[in-house]
Amino acid sequence: MTAPSEATTLTITLTPELSAALDRYIAESSHDQSHALAITQALREWAASKGYLEGSDEGLRPDQLNAANDD
Repeated sequence: MTAPSEATTLTITLTPELSAALDRYIAESSHDQSHALAITQALREWAASKGYLEGSDEGLRPDQLNAANDD
C-alpha cells in the first residue's frame, strides 16, 4: 500500500446513484469507514480484479482460465 505522503489527492463528483451505491458499500463492509477510504478500497478491489494493480497476486482472472492451467 502506498504511504500517505506518496498518495495523490483527488476531488470527485458522484452522481446520486453512485453516492447511494457507495453508502451501501460502506454499510455492507465489516468496517465503519469514511467515503474516501471506501472509494480507495473499492478502486483497489476493482484494479486488482482487472490485473491493473501491480503486486496484486489474485491469481488468474476468469477469462484467463482454461484446461491448460487447471491444476
